[in-house]
Amino acid sequence: MWLLDFLQNLSLTRMFIATVAIGLAVCWIMLALVRVGIRSSGVDPAIPLPIRDTVIDSISAIFALMMAFSAAGIWNDSWQANTAVQREANALENVLALARSLPADLAEKMREAVNSYAREVVDRDWPAMQRKTAIDDPIYETSDKILVDLINTLSVEHSRVTSLPTLAPLLGQIVEARSARLARITLASAGVSLAQWLAMSLIALGALLTVALCHNHRFGIQALAMSLYTLAGAAAFFVILAHDRPFVGAISVSPAPMIQLTTAR
Repeated sequence: MWLLDFLQNLSLTRMFIATVAIGLAVCWIMLALVRVGIRSSGVDPAIPLPIRDTVIDSISAIFALMMAFSAAGIWNDSWQANTAVQREANALENVLALARSLPADLAEKMREAVNSYAREVVDRDWPAMQRKTAIDDPIYETSDKILVDLINTLSVEHSRVTSLPTLAPLLGQIVEARSARLARITLASAGVSLAQWLAMSLIALGALLTVALCHNHRFGIQALAMSLYTLAGAAAFFVILAHDRPFVGAISVSPAPMIQLTTAR
């Protein structure tokens, strides 16, 4: 959804301002439509409509539950994504360190493979993760193939390296890198779904409409109540927007650990 992409790529300050501005614009459009609609229906705007405050409370409770349900998994996603990237980089650094015990030509192959893998992650995987590309997309196959080829290389050279005590730890670190890579890609494609965003927006609009109808007989109170409700809703949406996608936005996970590996020796 282009609007979500636009908002989540802004700085935190601009994202908050944009979220509040969109909310207030919707609020005042709805306010105008409600007042015009009631007058057009022939109802006296000075007489309170038969809508009780309990309706607002009920819809607000549903909205709060929906927000909590949608945001339940995102709070730790950023931490888990950062951990996965660091775990992946650490495993590859261990591969480079352990590879020094191998024959010179094989050690050089391992180093070049790790450098190529890191460049592939930074140049192709990272933009794909920012686009929330599906985990089974072919774009991710190249980086995984590099790690698989590393394992195959050690298998082919088994006769030369089987006596080395570092062989088992070396294979273990490559497997660890693959595991961390899978966790990273999985977290990149997670987050709040379009259906959840739609549900939260519709419930918020329903609550705002109820506030407008409940206070229609007093314009000042109506405008103030709708504005305050909009500010509260915009703040809630802002928090979810800022944390929804761990690889996008001002507080996103940085590829710095992988960038360092592109030239590591």
